[in-house]
Amino acid sequence: MVLVYLLVFLLPVALLAIVFMAIIGAGMNVYRTAKRAYQDLKPAIDDLTAKARRAQDMSAKFAERGNNLSRNFDEIAGRWAFVAEGFQETQKSPVIKLAGFAGKLAGPKVGKG
Repeated sequence: MVLVYLLVFLLPVALLAIVFMAIIGAGMNVYRTAKRAYQDLKPAIDDLTAKARRAQDMSAKFAERGNNLSRNFDEIAGRWAFVAEGFQETQKSPVIKLAGFAGKLAGPKVGKG
């Protein structure tokens, strides 16, 4: 009779222990497999990280070059505006108008033969 009571009370405990051991064993297998997979993929991950960092640096340098180019074009536009303004002021000068008038008077008469 004692054996029956022991089986009735200890059988569920033994089944729970077996289930917990099976869960722990499966977890350990998953951990070992994941660890091996990580070790296999680590060089590829490191390489990908390095390439991403390099691409980010290159894009930052490209943006910096674009900003420098934009500043250069702005400077050229400013200088060209200054030159154009200087030409306009020069054309309005009375000395230039007088020189143009003198050139017309001193130049050869075309068409009056």
